Amino acid sequence: MSTLNYHCKWRLELAKQICEKIKSVEGTKGIKAIIAGGSVARGYADEYSDVEIPIFWDELPNENIRKLIIKELNAEYFYPYNHEAREDNIIVNGFKIDLWHITLEQEEKVIKSVIKDFKIDFGSSNAIDTIRTCIPMFGEDIVNSWKAKVKEYPRQIAIENINKALQSINSTQVELYLQRENSTLLFEHIANLQKSIFIILLALNKGYFPTFKWMYKSLESFKIKPDNIEQRFRDVFNYSPKEAFENTLVIMFETLDMINNIYPEINTKIVLSKLKSARIPHIHPVYI
Repeated sequence: MSTLNYHCKWRLELAKQICEKIKSVEGTKGIKAIIAGGSVARGYADEYSDVEIPIFWDELPNENIRKLIIKELNAEYFYPYNHEAREDNIIVNGFKIDLWHITLEQEEKVIKSVIKDFKIDFGSSNAIDTIRTCIPMFGEDIVNSWKAKVKEYPRQIAIENINKALQSINSTQVELYLQRENSTLLFEHIANLQKSIFIILLALNKGYFPTFKWMYKSLESFKIKPDNIEQRFRDVFNYSPKEAFENTLVIMFETLDMINNIYPEINTKIVLSKLKSARIPHIHPVYI
């Protein structure tokens, strides 16, 4: 805990208190593990951070048990209660807390789907990242067994993630945005290119998806990345539209070079052609 900042430390202490109160509620014997996740566990928390507490059960709790937990915490619902959802967003003394209800079986299936079956959707990948970074508060043996499993980052996962990110890249409309002075769509496109670069770098650094809100924090920790990429990403939005796109292209080309060096079996030529292609203007009529 010594590496955690002030905002993380008191939130983690609060999470531990909540954990004990939850376990004291009648009908919660089916709880097998409780963890602190999100920014608190990652060491990123600031004054705006809430607390995320996933709770792992033998079987999902019924409505009565979930409401008894809220009563024990002397909490109010941040959003109206929804029995179909597995998440209770609550407020305790004005502070937001997210309680997640998950079965052991569900969590085991997600871990297998990613580590063994190479599933790469953001939701599953984020679930793995949560286990990797979480702090166990109850059921430590179970959580640590999961942590041991998700240390693995199969090469095939990296290849799948990189290929998916490359397939999403297409800059054939950029010339249109520039000529028509549509800065809104151009900067939206640049933001999407940055996200694609981030997903590629995440794979090159054997990381699971932490959500885009932690993109800059993650980039800071990467060993494999273009030089000073965090600041270069930020600076782009202070440039003119044309300069912004050109600077983003430079970062993308550097990233593609890294792919070629580490995963030569991945074909980056198609995306290169999409990045370099330009829309051809036609002034005179065209006839067949």
